Amino acid sequence: MDELVRPREEIHSKDRHSDEEIHERLLQQGGNNVDNVSDDGASHDDSMQRNDTSNAVSAVCSTVYRRRGIMYGLATGVSGGLQMAIVGWLRSSISPYQIMLWRGIMFLLPVGFISWEAGNDYTIADMIYYIGFGFLNALGVLLGFVSLQLAQVGNATAIAFNLPIPATIAGFFVLGERITAYDILLFAINLIGVVLVSKPPFIFSGAGDSLDVDEFFGAMIAVAGLLCIVTSVIFSRKLAYRERSDPALTTVTPGMASVFLCAGVILYTQSWDKSSTLLEMLAILSAGICGLLGNVFLISALKLESVLVVSVMFTSCVPVSFLLGVWIVQEIPDLVSIVGAFLVLASTCACLFK
Repeated sequence: MDELVRPREEIHSKDRHSDEEIHERLLQQGGNNVDNVSDDGASHDDSMQRNDTSNAVSAVCSTVYRRRGIMYGLATGVSGGLQMAIVGWLRSSISPYQIMLWRGIMFLLPVGFISWEAGNDYTIADMIYYIGFGFLNALGVLLGFVSLQLAQVGNATAIAFNLPIPATIAGFFVLGERITAYDILLFAINLIGVVLVSKPPFIFSGAGDSLDVDEFFGAMIAVAGLLCIVTSVIFSRKLAYRERSDPALTTVTPGMASVFLCAGVILYTQSWDKSSTLLEMLAILSAGICGLLGNVFLISALKLESVLVVSVMFTSCVPVSFLLGVWIVQEIPDLVSIVGAFLVLASTCACLFK
């Protein structure tokens, strides 16, 4: 009987051990499942974060590409500011006509990139726009360089290259481009900033102060240059509307006009300076490169954006030349000028949210 009972007890004991082992294995599997669920949740969160980051980067890249005309306009302003600062540094040793002549020669380099086949479709009106753009652009920049002989770098740049107000007015009447209340607010901020930076003596001089004649004439020359540049911008925009804008041709035409204008002035005045140093020649070369790139950026911007947007972004040349004038020409700013530069920058950046 004991022999019969013993195997049965052993069987029950083995069954209990088997049940316990099964229970432990189930517990272990349950823990592993919980861990797996936790790991899966963490992986899912990481994946979601990566997707959000990727979507944000894609959105930024898409916005930048869609409004790349704004980036071109900003690059135009930076190039213009660098150019004016370099010319301001050279003004005591080299004639502005000589600098403009070398600049014009460099503008002839893209002649091999002109689309001659497309030129077969150009009308007389297209050629008038091209010639008008080239002559007025060259004359406007030359007058800006000449104004540096009489006015400070920041003041001359703020006046000669302050395109938003006159360019937008011209764009409204000539091109029919729309003006909104936001645009008017942006104009006001920009205009106040430019006035504070330039501090025209006929506005800021007190009743007992004498008017600085040199600054006054420098400002008037800069205004004349501004009108020429604004008109050239309208011509370029017209070519963009007609789908006839060739960046290479709109670079070569100002170069040809610059060479003819400055060569004539130099021959008439006998003002060629042969004693230029290597550093000065490098500076002239740098000014030409800045002008060449700035012109290409300007044409590219006008093909994608309105005159208003490009003009506002172009005013970034004011704080650039203003800061470089402090560094290169040692023109120390005052608080009023700093506030003005900030307002110009603020109106420029606000254009991105238009």
